[in-house]
Amino acid sequence: MSRSGDRTSTFDPTHSDTLLHGLNLLWRKQLFCDVTLTAQGQQFHCHKAVLASCSQYFRSLFSSHNVINNEGSKGDQGSSGTPSSSPDDKLVTPSARPINNLVLQGCSSIGLRLVLEYLYTANVTLSLDTVEEVLSVSKILNIPQITKLSVQFLNDQISVQNYKQICKIAALHGLDETKKLANKYLVEDVLLLNFEEMCAMLDALPPPVESELALFQMSVLWLEHDRETRMHYAPDLMKRLRFALIPAPELVERVQSVDFMRSDPVCQKLLLDAMNYHLMPFRQHCRQTTASRIRSNKRMLLLVGGLPPGPDRLPSNLVQYYDDEKKTWKILT
Repeated sequence: MSRSGDRTSTFDPTHSDTLLHGLNLLWRKQLFCDVTLTAQGQQFHCHKAVLASCSQYFRSLFSSHNVINNEGSKGDQGSSGTPSSSPDDKLVTPSARPINNLVLQGCSSIGLRLVLEYLYTANVTLSLDTVEEVLSVSKILNIPQITKLSVQFLNDQISVQNYKQICKIAALHGLDETKKLANKYLVEDVLLLNFEEMCAMLDALPPPVESELALFQMSVLWLEHDRETRMHYAPDLMKRLRFALIPAPELVERVQSVDFMRSDPVCQKLLLDAMNYHLMPFRQHCRQTTASRIRSNKRMLLLVGGLPPGPDRLPSNLVQYYDDEKKTWKILT
């Protein structure tokens, strides 16, 4: 409360909550909505004032449209029915209608719905299945508050189980700090695992990291963390790795350089088998074992070679796979 002469200014701390609650009720009942957003064919009726107050994208869009309309109205009044020859009039659309319908390209309907929930309630429901869509919408619409909440959610969710998924999202959206935090957390978390938990992580499908080399390096870190009590587990851990999936140059530079891979007979044999696999690429189809099988339990529909449609009808040497999510064929190799 502040006083100025005979006047008193009193602040109501509940007003903002009451206002937001009222706007949410209007939105839920679709009252006084003045714009319709469409994403992936789904429509959302909203209020321009709410959108513009939270999104720089909408603020700029609605403001520029109002300027054009106002300029157009002034041009009509000053011309007395005669078109103006000013070059600036090319930017004016006197007959432009108010923006009542917007189709948002690149925005998913799920992501947009969750973002709108936040605008009208200050709450956003996030999961690892939806956070990427929310991030995409928040960046397109320029709503930094939601981007910040999404990044914080990802940082809080980092674990061995979802490390790979979070790193993929972080790379897609340029979240360098999240990627660094995930890498740091993974190393620290792996070092605390016991032998059984370490085996379970190496056997997991899909694996927590992108490459077989990364799994090997994590195993080495775990063994080196307590050499006296853990090093005798090296052969058992190495048997769980698929060295044939590691490119030959990296086998030489990154794997062979590790001391126990040269000194332990079991590890030596695993490394030798992988190198022989790479030495004879044209016979790899005859040498398939668990050590050369990709780490995935996902089934894919492949299209190998064939005659593509078109007038040329030349045989193709492409290997394609069907992306079931996007309903399209993509080139594998």
